[in-house]
Amino acid sequence: MFINKKVLKAIDRVYGSNPLECSSFYNAKNRLDDIKKYHKQVMDYEDNEWIVDEITWDDLEMDEVFLRVNHTNSFIGEQVLFHRLHVLDKGCDTYGREHFEEQINIYTNDDKYRANVEKELQYIGKLDESYSLLSFLLNSNLLKLGNNLVYHMLQVLLAVFFVLSFVYDSLIFLALTVAVALVNLMIYLSIKQKYESFFNSLIELKKVFIFVRWQIKYDEYNIVPDSVKNSYKKLGKTSFITSGMSGRRQASMTGDVLGIVREYLWGILLIDVSMFNHIMGIIDNKQEDVLNILKFVGNIDSDIAIASTRKSLNFWCMPEYIDKGIKVYDVAHPLIVNPVTNDFNMSDRVILTGANASGKSTFMKSIAINVILAESINTCTAKAFMLQPVMIVTCMALRDDVLLGESYYYREAKYLKRMLDLVAEDDRVLVVIDEILKGTNTKERISSAKAILDYVAKTDTLVLVATHDEELTRSDLYKNYHFCNEIIENDIVFDYKIHEGKNTQSNAISLLSHLGYPDEIVNMAKDNMKLI
Repeated sequence: MFINKKVLKAIDRVYGSNPLECSSFYNAKNRLDDIKKYHKQVMDYEDNEWIVDEITWDDLEMDEVFLRVNHTNSFIGEQVLFHRLHVLDKGCDTYGREHFEEQINIYTNDDKYRANVEKELQYIGKLDESYSLLSFLLNSNLLKLGNNLVYHMLQVLLAVFFVLSFVYDSLIFLALTVAVALVNLMIYLSIKQKYESFFNSLIELKKVFIFVRWQIKYDEYNIVPDSVKNSYKKLGKTSFITSGMSGRRQASMTGDVLGIVREYLWGILLIDVSMFNHIMGIIDNKQEDVLNILKFVGNIDSDIAIASTRKSLNFWCMPEYIDKGIKVYDVAHPLIVNPVTNDFNMSDRVILTGANASGKSTFMKSIAINVILAESINTCTAKAFMLQPVMIVTCMALRDDVLLGESYYYREAKYLKRMLDLVAEDDRVLVVIDEILKGTNTKERISSAKAILDYVAKTDTLVLVATHDEELTRSDLYKNYHFCNEIIENDIVFDYKIHEGKNTQSNAISLLSHLGYPDEIVNMAKDNMKLI
């Protein structure tokens, strides 16, 4: 009882904190590759129309955003939360959002219940072998250890020869008993290494079932749907079968002599191998039930994480859906601790200008990330965030790919083509481009960029594009906004606020002077400007 109280106090202490700053959350960044496994596999079993693609995810540094939200207690909570941040709501599922908020409010308003749920989730934990559980379960038909009929025959022969050796006091039957025992032991040892890696996954499944059983028993808020209860009935008996196997394995791992002897005795009897195959037979062809249970547990854990994130933020809001455009008040980037906030209203297409480091890219990411947060977890880092339902696609953080032999311009052209393909299929899209076609010469860049922007302007697509090319700001199809800076007392100063209209400032040459470039270069640059 004392231990439980201590655990509950620790849980309450970290709830509502920033996971990136909380020492009790061990480094999830090292687990990202494992966390992503669930998302990659579950895509084949779900019919999601709007998914944040890998390019957009990387452009917006969404791994870091995920880590900021990741107040989860279990491996499946981490994996489901990562997946949920990829799945965008098309704005029409009002019931889904209402149900989502009902679930969040349970954990927000009842701290005692929420802490007890977190305590049970912590029992599941985040062991390395856990993250391959879904792959293990979805391939149950391929992972049986040999032929179970052969194992049963060997078990029967071992029992028969053993009994006959006593009944007839025969050395022949005793020798046959020993021979079969040795064969069984060799079979067991030959598959032991492979068997143990699979068995670790079974233990993790057992922990998940224990949590579901607890949740069904103490379901005071009636959050366990009948579909999960039915799936548990179909699969829950695997937890009982696994319990004995788990106990024997833990005893052998502690170095207990009796436990080691018992492990090899069970190996000779081929009991654990047969039980493993029996469990695989139960799971086989029940992939939907497996996904149902894992998703249920993961959703509970990620719901708590979202509630914790909301509490940890200085300000946040739920999004409102409107017919057209995006309108925000005091929007901020979720990863900046003391952000400069901005108001912004775009009805269709916007071009941003301003010096490097003036805040363009950060602002664009703030809008794009908050669209994802709005449509995935109904949470925005803003005082108010109104948007039309949109799919989002970006082209921002490009670099050459030496391994693939792709130049910067080639990759950018490919990424922009994917945008055009998406817009051709569905114009409910927000396109975000940072410095369009900067990987080629000025003349071709401006000509091609203008053609692309004019082409997209023929659709209802929302476009947010940043550029240094003044020629692109002359289009009547795009509204101009800018970020400004100025040199004050030999120092460059940014206000990081968005302003309507074109950027009439040009401080690039002044910045060279500020950085101590030779006067000869600065003066020559000014003279060259007159010739252009």
